[in-house]
Amino acid sequence: MSGLRYVPGWYAAQCDGEWEHEFGVRVVTTDNPGWHVRIDVAETELEGVVLPRERRDLPGGGWTIAWSDGRVFEAACGPDSLGALDALFEELAERSAPAP
Repeated sequence: MSGLRYVPGWYAAQCDGEWEHEFGVRVVTTDNPGWHVRIDVAETELEGVVLPRERRDLPGGGWTIAWSDGRVFEAACGPDSLGALDALFEELAERSAPAP
């Protein structure tokens, strides 16, 4: 998997002229090596959705660790697993979206 595909669109959908001034998405490198992603979910449809800390080992040696306290989704992954992390956030968002 490649990089972030779902998260940029999710972020853009939250931007309403106010939300983005207080909240956002942060992606940084780590020294293990890998990535750390922090996504503010406060004041979105994902606010209140709690995700226990979970590690997933991926085929080919990659990994992700993700958790959410209901206000912030955080995740870390290996250098080649950013796409898997993006898919994990998409899964959470789609599973938690209110029914139409």
